[in-house]
Amino acid sequence: MGEIEEVQEQMKADMEAMKEQMATMMEAMMSMKKIMELNAVAVAATSAIAKVDPTPSSGLNQIIIQPQI
Repeated sequence: MGEIEEVQEQMKADMEAMKEQMATMMEAMMSMKKIMELNAVAVAATSAIAKVDPTPSSGLNQIIIQPQI
């Protein structure tokens, strides 16, 4: 009976280690999801700003800073 109990204890320990690894992976995936969502918001905001002011910054500089003749 002692060998069976040892195997069961090892299986319990292995399962606990797997649970911890899964929790770590889930945390990493949730962090990645949050980063992706923040990036999507940033892209949407940038796109919205570009639609409001389609003038590229280089064109804006040409309007403000006129060459001296």
